Amino acid sequence: MTEIGHALQERAKMLETTQWANEFSWNEIENISKYLYISKAAKGSAIFNEGSRNAEMYLIVEGSVNVVKEDVSNRGKVLSVITKGKVIGEMALFDGQPRSAKVIATDDATMLVLSRDNLERLIDDIPKLAAKLLLKLGALISHKLRMTSGMLVDYI
Repeated sequence: MTEIGHALQERAKMLETTQWANEFSWNEIENISKYLYISKAAKGSAIFNEGSRNAEMYLIVEGSVNVVKEDVSNRGKVLSVITKGKVIGEMALFDGQPRSAKVIATDDATMLVLSRDNLERLIDDIPKLAAKLLLKLGALISHKLRMTSGMLVDYI
């Protein structure tokens, strides 16, 4: 197997270990993996900062991260802990707006990353698979919005 083939298989196997693989066949997982790259973050390091503009989504494969937002006193408050199999950064993938929070690795973390450019390539190359992935992302964003709305009702 070539080095490129080995790297693709490594990404596909990583993706397969997450709940994201549940709705995709092995062939679809391999095809999606062609558009992903691996990123690693050491414990305590920032994966991205609030206000940064990188249009990428991260799927946590190993480790966990904290989503942190500064309050009016510039103290970081942990909004959520994101663990293996969950994604961060999906909003920026869609809207390209600045990041709304900072994300810090709480353990050494390994992530599969989908950039906006690679999502657009997937849309051009394999539209049906891209549509399936986009529907999954839409459902994820909808679920997160419903959870946030449910939590906010306690403060109204």
